[in-house]
Amino acid sequence: MNSKASDWPTLKRALVVAVSLFTNSAVTEAAVTRIEITRVESPTFEGRSFGDVGQYEKLIGIAYGEIDPGGPLNSLIVNLDLAKRNKRDMVEYSADFYILKPLNEANGNHTMFYEVNNRGNKLLFLSPNHFFVGAGGGNDPTTAADAGDGFLMRQGYTLVWSGWLGNLLPGGDRVIARLPVATNPGGEPITHLITTDFVFSAPAFTVPIAEANTILYTPVVASLDQATLYRSAGPHHGPREAIPRDQWSFAQCDDGITITPSRTDICLPAGFSTDAFYELVYEGSDPIILGLGFAAMRDVVSFLKYNRSASNPLHTPGSGHAIRRAITYGSSQSGRAIRDFIYQGFNQDESGRMVFDGAIPHVGGSRKTWTNFQFGLPGKFSQGVENHWARGDQFPFAYSTITDPITGRADGILQRCREQRACPKIMQFDSASEPWIGRFSLVVMDPLGRRDLAIPDNVRIYQYAGNPHLPSLTPASSIMCNNLTNPARFRETQRALLVAMQDWVTKDKEPPPSLFPTIRDGTLVSSDAVGFPAIPGVTYTGRYNDLFVLTPTEPPEPIPGMEYRILVPLVDEDGNGIGGVRSVTIQAPLGTYTGWNTRRAGFMESEPGGACDLSGSFIPFATTRAQRIANGDPRLSLEERYGSHAGYVQAVERAAKRLERERLLLEEDATFFVQEAASADIGLQ
Repeated sequence: MNSKASDWPTLKRALVVAVSLFTNSAVTEAAVTRIEITRVESPTFEGRSFGDVGQYEKLIGIAYGEIDPGGPLNSLIVNLDLAKRNKRDMVEYSADFYILKPLNEANGNHTMFYEVNNRGNKLLFLSPNHFFVGAGGGNDPTTAADAGDGFLMRQGYTLVWSGWLGNLLPGGDRVIARLPVATNPGGEPITHLITTDFVFSAPAFTVPIAEANTILYTPVVASLDQATLYRSAGPHHGPREAIPRDQWSFAQCDDGITITPSRTDICLPAGFSTDAFYELVYEGSDPIILGLGFAAMRDVVSFLKYNRSASNPLHTPGSGHAIRRAITYGSSQSGRAIRDFIYQGFNQDESGRMVFDGAIPHVGGSRKTWTNFQFGLPGKFSQGVENHWARGDQFPFAYSTITDPITGRADGILQRCREQRACPKIMQFDSASEPWIGRFSLVVMDPLGRRDLAIPDNVRIYQYAGNPHLPSLTPASSIMCNNLTNPARFRETQRALLVAMQDWVTKDKEPPPSLFPTIRDGTLVSSDAVGFPAIPGVTYTGRYNDLFVLTPTEPPEPIPGMEYRILVPLVDEDGNGIGGVRSVTIQAPLGTYTGWNTRRAGFMESEPGGACDLSGSFIPFATTRAQRIANGDPRLSLEERYGSHAGYVQAVERAAKRLERERLLLEEDATFFVQEAASADIGLQ
């Protein structure tokens, strides 16, 4: 029980809820066997009320579950047959959960909004510029200010997070899953060669093997001397140079001197360079059964959605106000996880019921995740340089079932859920970065770029023109990238589309049509035909994150001749994308907004795939015509475009009203854009 709750008059009710859950833990549905509430905050957000919905409360706890390794829906979980079993011959797991729900359930919209956490983190409350709600609070939003403008709460959603990643360390209010380790039938450890790579933004002597907050695959002590550290000019350049074993060690360095033995760090006394790419290949052991995390997500959501006993914290028996539907949202890693979850058949629970009615994978591109593998590394994903050969990016890419002309396989993201009759309604949101780093074109065209694909009726795809994978609050310089970071945001359009998703799953009301570049209309083109303007001081390289079929070796190698074709969006005379969703920022621009950036000298800038990923670029317009001409800039200045500050505000208002008519902007957010423009200092009177 959170001590903060003692200030609130509803403390007595919170205690009753907690006790009833602890004492009524017998569960008969799905695979959740016990729910344990460890903390209640009722009301939360300092008692703030959200419109007609009223106050919210917070419930934090752990779900305990078990699954049958022989169950047909669990058959794809890698290594599940090698997990320890309990007396009922079942495999056990546990997962943290975190719930924000209306204090008065009758006032809610009876819809669970489930955010797939990103590396254990909740992103909804991360920043006002990135996601649906947030103004602060991070992994434990608590204050009234943490709720931002309270959009999701005003809509009446019950917000839920639960652990699915089994390779995370506890702490930082992250939600994690505790999953078993696979062993050989005789109990001996399973071992395998592990490849991990390193890229540096500053010179260093020591680097940790594992990502922050993740569990390392334990190095096999007997084979440490056989581990290999490679150095190259980049993942596309060969050959790799093996650094002699006597020149580095599993240790920590201090100014080039080894001081502390360590099996989780690498010491290179000569120093790691920002202009080189490093790969470590070592023998690791104790693979966590990471695919079980998808089953844990499935079973926790199914329990909260369907269970009608007092053990379910989202259901009060006899109230008639239970959860009736569930929508899932995930960004970046979590968006890829949603695509993977659906692809691997987890949207049907073991009672044959649909888990998520709606799904919103955000900035996932054509990718899935490196999760359901024997030695998976879910935190890694392929970029032009970093983790370029990471698994999880292979065919299928599209929602439609097609035959891959390169491998000859026939498959699609929806193949299994169609067979199960458990496909959700899907809205995929992708930024302007995904065509370059996430191979977005493979979602909507055939793998050789010859034709557009038909989009299934239950799928809408919205690709944002000019909005980056990770918006910045304001344009900023980057140590590794040449151009300013891109501040164009997608939050407001997402909010409008979520309203459309809610209507789609509850009323079967059709949402806005898909909006993305296509081969048919000439807006999806090869990177050398983009038409990017010749802007002084800006170099357009056309580099994108290529994709080959990979060998199963360690390190993996691309198979020559087995490369997929990648297309990217056409741009206008300003360098802004033409196809897709053109936000207010792109329709009334202050500069050029791209999904790509380029690497600075000294940071592998010549690497063929070496785009500076994720942040995008912002290249401001000149303020006046005289400045533009003096700079040799072909793009019209702000003065030439808008005439005055009032002209800029009018352009913003026109764009906002247009998007509102198209159901891509809510009235409150259209008003916000106009007010923001009115108060902005753009250098014009």
